[in-house]
Amino acid sequence: MSESLLYAFYGSLRRGMDNHALYEHELQYQRTVVLRGYALYALADYPYAVKTGDPQDTLVAELYTIPNPQTKQTIHDMELDAGYIFSEEQIAEGKFGIYIFAAPGRDDVRVPGGDWVAYRLALGK
Repeated sequence: MSESLLYAFYGSLRRGMDNHALYEHELQYQRTVVLRGYALYALADYPYAVKTGDPQDTLVAELYTIPNPQTKQTIHDMELDAGYIFSEEQIAEGKFGIYIFAAPGRDDVRVPGGDWVAYRLALGK
């Protein structure tokens, strides 16, 4: 878990998604960014990102501040329980915590453009 208050979310914690609704009063939205060097993959109900280092791979993420330590811990535990790895990355002007997978699953579907919200909307979900 980050000692910083800064996090980058790209899936179910983005605005309009299920987990965001659970924590929206504890999350302070900063802005939306496109991160280069990450590929996004779909599981049944949520996505995961893999750091590829390839600048052609993009990931749409929302940057947040989480001032409440209990909320940070709850989200951290939820993400680790789902199999994510915590990483701190330099994004824009600071180090942001982001939850990723080490490698893609062999049969997992890659999300074109790296935008989970747009992908879900296109599927009618």
